[in-house]
Amino acid sequence: MKRRIFSLALVFFVGFITLGISPTVAEASDAKIILLDAPHTDLLGASLNTELSASLLPTGLLGQMIYEPVSKPRIWLIDAALIDEVTALAVKEPAAQNWLTQLKIMSIGDTVVAVPYGHPDISLAKRLAPSELTYYYDSSKTKLQVALGREVLIERGARWTTTGTKVVADAVHSYTLNRRAIALLSTVVPAQQLDDLRSKLAFLISSGSTTKRQLYFAHNADLALASANHKLRIVPGKYRLTSEHEKVPITLVNDFSAPVRVTLQLTPLNSRIKAGGPETLSLAANSKTQLSIPFTVIAPGSTAVLAEFRNSAGKSLGDSVILTLSVSVISPAVAWFTTGAAILLFLAAITQSVRRVRRSRK
Repeated sequence: MKRRIFSLALVFFVGFITLGISPTVAEASDAKIILLDAPHTDLLGASLNTELSASLLPTGLLGQMIYEPVSKPRIWLIDAALIDEVTALAVKEPAAQNWLTQLKIMSIGDTVVAVPYGHPDISLAKRLAPSELTYYYDSSKTKLQVALGREVLIERGARWTTTGTKVVADAVHSYTLNRRAIALLSTVVPAQQLDDLRSKLAFLISSGSTTKRQLYFAHNADLALASANHKLRIVPGKYRLTSEHEKVPITLVNDFSAPVRVTLQLTPLNSRIKAGGPETLSLAANSKTQLSIPFTVIAPGSTAVLAEFRNSAGKSLGDSVILTLSVSVISPAVAWFTTGAAILLFLAAITQSVRRVRRSRK
């Protein structure tokens, strides 16, 4: 019901709301057609509902806007997030492809303005991360130009709602943490590999979003970020060392479709062993790489090593893992120490015996 009210509000705004578009873009008397909607898929690509298909029909809410648009002169304000969803749906549903074709035809000769991706609440986006708002504008423009095959404008004075959106604290917190995590991951992963996730973070602060939807996307963003981090990982394992100097095979995985350059950092959690120093390496796209890492045994027993990826600035990436090692060899250093101690004890015992013999003779 709330989604229907939201969409109906968009229809009401068409041609009636003043959006603050500069006269250099279009005359104030031009009618406005606003094409955006609440997300129908989440940040992991899972479908949330089937409402989009019906809305794209000529009799649907989004269909009416392009099959029976207001008269010229007019301006189209379009959120590329909606176009992305329609494009994905067009692979299996002719109605979606027909809608896209009709949009291209009806917008010929009209001005098309990009709404920032995910139509975030402008005031909140400016306050939380102005650079990300710029990114949402640029991302939406780029995607729309590809989808429509024409020039698209950015007009920062344009508005698609007359009221602000109250975003709950959990959504703001998730938005901030995940935005920073993506920025950190992008120091080793090409930005294009993270564009989809970065763009969709705007869903957490979308204008007109309900509290329930905000909380859903806050949790969903955490899962999506964890999934992205998992694409670059170290495989945990258990190993047994039987010699003083031994190499341990460690498997590194890069599931991104582009090579990444990282530093492998190994930190023993006690002094029983020494691990090889940090190693900077390039992992091929969609690959599993096995490295032989040298270890030096100091003392026998069980130990563990913290393994993690770091960027060129030394900052940890993703989740660290624990490598468990069982050391069953006595290193020469330990052997010499033990032997030396035994010899000293033996000499001390002889000395004490000699002294007793001398005292007894007196």
